Amino acid sequence: MQPIDLHDLNQLQSSCTLRSRIVTLDERDGLQTHLIEAFPANAGELVSFPLILLLHGFPELAYSWRKILVPICAARGVIMSLHPTYEAPFHALNIVEDICSLIKTLGHSSVALLVGHDFGSIIAGHCVTAHQDLFQSVVFMSAPFTGVEQPQRLSFPNRGELGDPAAADKLLPSLAQTVSLALTALSPPRKYYTGYFLTRDANKDMLGERSEDLYAFLGGYYHMKSGAWEGNTTPPLPSALNPSPTIDTIVRHLATLPDYYVMPAHENMRQLIERHASQHAQFTWPIGEAEAGRIYASEFARTGFQGGLNYYRSALLPPPAERVDTLIALSGRKARVPAAFISGARDWGVYQTPGALDKMKHHFGMQNGDVVLIEGAGHWVQQEAPDQVVAALVEFLGRVDKTT
Repeated sequence: MQPIDLHDLNQLQSSCTLRSRIVTLDERDGLQTHLIEAFPANAGELVSFPLILLLHGFPELAYSWRKILVPICAARGVIMSLHPTYEAPFHALNIVEDICSLIKTLGHSSVALLVGHDFGSIIAGHCVTAHQDLFQSVVFMSAPFTGVEQPQRLSFPNRGELGDPAAADKLLPSLAQTVSLALTALSPPRKYYTGYFLTRDANKDMLGERSEDLYAFLGGYYHMKSGAWEGNTTPPLPSALNPSPTIDTIVRHLATLPDYYVMPAHENMRQLIERHASQHAQFTWPIGEAEAGRIYASEFARTGFQGGLNYYRSALLPPPAERVDTLIALSGRKARVPAAFISGARDWGVYQTPGALDKMKHHFGMQNGDVVLIEGAGHWVQQEAPDQVVAALVEFLGRVDKTT
């Protein structure tokens, strides 16, 4: 990985400096992490400033936070967006340990605010649950975090079998796996996008054969999940109002989601985007974002998508046997840190898991003011509505300051 050239972004402001660099984590077997940092111009020792850490999702880069880095820095101090170049195990708890190592390597003893978007939201939730003394507050974006999921096991006659790798294979199917199987029985058959991400060909499908293919695919995918696409009307699924919906009910309601979530069984993600793009000329990068599209396409052409896809594989498959006891312990723990949620009001990520938003609010004791849904914005809310996101983050930090 090479640091990103931020010359153009630095020319747009003077109150803060942006820097792109690679940090090596020696205690994590030399894992390399790409950071984009924003800090006050002419700043002295950076560890004297409170640290705000941003975790992006898939398929994104640290660059996806570019529009909010400087405004947050100007208001609050040092802010860093993180893009690990993972060649290590992808389980959430491994990534949590990588993040803790990064904080230590940077010389900080705590994080004033941890922000996670999309899959980064899930990682942020694991961070604040496992290390409540390290993270002072958290904001989830797009994907509600409802707590660490407990592995569902069959009954073992001997507790010692938890350490047996063969025993890990006896984990019961998750709700996601059960729903995925039920979707294939629909007419016409459907499949959940996370199941598609587990397939052998997903990486090759999405990369395409030419650089123009990748640029076009990412632009179409960006548009389809943005607030600009007319298909993103987001009333909560009826299942969200039912405390104990049946699998049949959940599947029937999920089938009404846009097909980038619940895909036709015969299509891969590239074919799905190309089908929509052939019918709608606006399925490309929005005006003013062509350069961002080139950066995304260039980086994913170099790395591929497999690293990000491995997040989903790790999340959906049984956990490593050595992690099971920790997951069981964390699943019963509530994170006692101030928390908020920000998303686009046209982002189906808020509702794709029925009832998740309300469960998250209850889990963290969120009040109505802690949940901000930004009108007109879709999944890429920090890029689509950066001013509103900055305002919501600053307001949340102000509330946290008053209670600490």
